Amino acid sequence: MVEDIEMISVVNSKNESVQLVTVEKWLESIDSLSSIGAGVIVKPTDDVELLKDSLDKIAIIALDFNNFDDGRGYSHANLLSKRWKYQGEIIGVNAHIDQLQFMLRSGVTSYKLLDDYENIDDIDYSNGFSICYQAAANNSGLKEKF
Repeated sequence: MVEDIEMISVVNSKNESVQLVTVEKWLESIDSLSSIGAGVIVKPTDDVELLKDSLDKIAIIALDFNNFDDGRGYSHANLLSKRWKYQGEIIGVNAHIDQLQFMLRSGVTSYKLLDDYENIDDIDYSNGFSICYQAAANNSGLKEKF
């Protein structure tokens, strides 16, 4: 039952609040949660492949980047956006500013940085590099150099 599931929320790129549930809760109640427009929060330890068959029902996917030295969120974003062609918003949450460009290059479409970065110019960080050394989901404006 949807009423029994504890949910948190995130604001999407349209400035709308979307309720999020864990991967486990999503898999238990896909139909009822998709009918209310719920999203899924994915932690680095979650198996994102479990969502593959229901991607078209997920309103938004929030990837938790709270652990600075854990790169699995980038892999999750790449799988979702490139391999499985998820069309919805992929938001990186709990992120450090130094992760920003890497999140965007891996397939994250929007982000919510940690509160510590509230007054920092995040645009400068997202556009801070002009050369990349490997292909990525978003190489827009970058020259590849090998």
